[in-house]
Amino acid sequence: MIIRPAVRRDEVDVVRLASGLSPETSTLSEVESHFYVLLETGGHRVWVAEVDGAIVGWLHAFLALRVGVEPFLEIGGLVVQEDNRRANVGSGLVQKAAEWAKSEALALRVRCNSKKEPAHRFYQALGFQPLKQQHVFEFNL
Repeated sequence: MIIRPAVRRDEVDVVRLASGLSPETSTLSEVESHFYVLLETGGHRVWVAEVDGAIVGWLHAFLALRVGVEPFLEIGGLVVQEDNRRANVGSGLVQKAAEWAKSEALALRVRCNSKKEPAHRFYQALGFQPLKQQHVFEFNL
């Protein structure tokens, strides 16, 4: 397995994997557009995992800046192709984000849907500890 920074030519595979992320996933053209912006914006990193030349996972992490809170890095998304789960792809991708966090002397955080218990177990097995529970509200205009 090779884990490397994502590049523009990874778009098709990243979009394909992102399409199964959640019911709220944007349209494919929006995902493509967002992907390009993330690659070119400071404070954001995207890594991909390749197995036998095929991209089987990706992770997006970003610098989170908030008023009144110490900066931290946050995992914005992690997707691993189903048949490559339990093969250390996800943990390898998280390790890249952890290395970035360590190099910046920042904490690494991740938010998980409260219904995704397997994700909770995955992150806890890697050493993440629950910090708080919260609700996410959206105001549609």
